[in-house]
Amino acid sequence: MKLPFLPKKEWGQNFLLDKNLLQKIVDSCPFDKKTIIVEIGSGYGHLTEFLAKSNCHQVISYEKDAQLHFWLQSKWKEQKNKVIFLYQDALKINWPELRQKYNQFLTFLVVGNLPYSIANSLIFNLLESAELFENLVFLIQKEVAQRWVATPQKYKKEYSALSVYISLITKPEIIFFVPKQCFFPQPSVDGALVRLEIKKEIQLEKEKRVQFWAFLKNCFRHRRKTLWNNLLIASYQEKKIREVFQKLKYEKNIRPQQLTIQDYLSVFNFLQIELK
Repeated sequence: MKLPFLPKKEWGQNFLLDKNLLQKIVDSCPFDKKTIIVEIGSGYGHLTEFLAKSNCHQVISYEKDAQLHFWLQSKWKEQKNKVIFLYQDALKINWPELRQKYNQFLTFLVVGNLPYSIANSLIFNLLESAELFENLVFLIQKEVAQRWVATPQKYKKEYSALSVYISLITKPEIIFFVPKQCFFPQPSVDGALVRLEIKKEIQLEKEKRVQFWAFLKNCFRHRRKTLWNNLLIASYQEKKIREVFQKLKYEKNIRPQQLTIQDYLSVFNFLQIELK
């Protein structure tokens, strides 16, 4: 396939060109005729093309590579009613403002093939405004995907504070894996398509979630230490920790990787102290 420009290695650009896989991604996205699809990273417009052919209402596609953006705008002149190309860094999108602009539409879906360098930062930005969306669907590195969906039972080695935080707000799942040979240029690792369905009822309100994230980082700060020791290091009172462990019937040697999202919510609520 002839490409207009070579990918920029410094931006982590690895594009998916396989038409069958592109269609498979679209088929994995939940949307209807009243859905606005926000694409992160227009790239060469290959995924954009498949999204535009779907029955969604409109595609808003962000690209921070000026060369690609202006080339796409000239190429897609005749389809400007279905696809809007915006030249902007995805990490600087004002999500509440964007959602307000399209408030009449029932659902908002965010999708994209994400560079490794922005995946975690972008997911944090989106989760901060989680109530604005229904689903997030991303093609990311396999290891990152496993970290996002990990639990104490599945992908245990990847289970982290981020895994817990994502499961607080979404129902995450890996839809399928994509061999590295399917990307151009070929990266060093395989990819995975992840779907994050935003929970209709999130157990913590937005203000509390900031504190909960700080708490989770303290719990996982030293992976080889026990939860007890990590909480001590984070300056929680030993008396309070003991009370919580007794109430929840935890052994003193329990490790951060053994607790579920519900366990962490219980510990967080019982501690009831100012988080640092």
